Amino acid sequence: MNPAERRILGFDGLRAVAFLMVFVSHKVPSPRTEAAGSAGVWLFFVMSGFLIVRILAASRARIDAGAATPMDSLRVFYRNRFARIVPVYYVFLFVLYATPLGGPLHLGDEAFKLSTWLYATNVYIERHGWGTELGHLWSLAVEQQFYLLFAPAALFLPRRHLGALCGALVGASVLMHVALWSTGASRVSLDVDTLANLGLIALGGLAGLRAPPLPGWLRSDAALVAVLALFLTLPLLAGETGRWLLVGRLSGGLAALLLLQIVQAPESRVVALLDSVWLRRIGVISYGAYLFHVPLHADHVLSALGLPLAAPRSVTLGLDLALTLLLAEASWRLLESPARRILRAPTRTVRRPALITPL
Repeated sequence: MNPAERRILGFDGLRAVAFLMVFVSHKVPSPRTEAAGSAGVWLFFVMSGFLIVRILAASRARIDAGAATPMDSLRVFYRNRFARIVPVYYVFLFVLYATPLGGPLHLGDEAFKLSTWLYATNVYIERHGWGTELGHLWSLAVEQQFYLLFAPAALFLPRRHLGALCGALVGASVLMHVALWSTGASRVSLDVDTLANLGLIALGGLAGLRAPPLPGWLRSDAALVAVLALFLTLPLLAGETGRWLLVGRLSGGLAALLLLQIVQAPESRVVALLDSVWLRRIGVISYGAYLFHVPLHADHVLSALGLPLAAPRSVTLGLDLALTLLLAEASWRLLESPARRILRAPTRTVRRPALITPL
């Protein structure tokens, strides 16, 4: 395994935190939970950038050492991303669009469905608004757009430019925020615009590159608790949703700091808590859980089985979470994990440049 892809203690637990924030925002909608859900998506973005840029930096180092070519490395990167993301995503869409299971759901018009197949959901939503039960797929579209735009630049430019590339993308994202605000753009645009969100992925990338050691006090349990608590609390204090969408992405700095703390303080009690069995497992299956949680309603499932449920919202919320995690676990074992084993590019040993051949 590429050293950049080795498991980081506490990382999957933080993924679980991000998913639970998003889950609550969709199942118990209110201005405060919606703000928390946005912060959860932004945390996903920062974490994704942290890992992806580290992988690309390691690949670029191999290129600089003469152990690979940019085109070969790009093919490997896209093949591995495809194996991780695409199979379960397309199976999910096929089941909803082509089987009776999607019948009770509002899945949008044909143009929206096409946008989901093409990973352009956020572009459609920015122009036409939400209006479907698959609106949450916008964030996956942004991630794929980042892979398409950023990976070639990262692999064809010398590694020393990678930090500057991330910094430029962060700056462009800030400028897009200013442009959207000054032109009176809608809250939807502030939420799902590609460039407005790519800066968060790039910010995670900056944290994922070699960073100087944090001061000792920032690696303490108290500091970890403080940064995590501040990140979780800020969206609850935001009040008006539009204001949070305009300035809330600044909390991405807290997310990036939190990642650095976790990486540099692996023996802390906070990291041990984040790396507990249940949180870690939710983090491992969080991609499938994120896909499934919005259109999955426990009361609908039970009614279809002839078991109509009349229960308090807290009970149905718990059932929704349980069913989501069960389905995500099944997806991981039966589809996602096998797809990764079959489709991922094989690990290559370092060879002399003259012996390297493309995949």
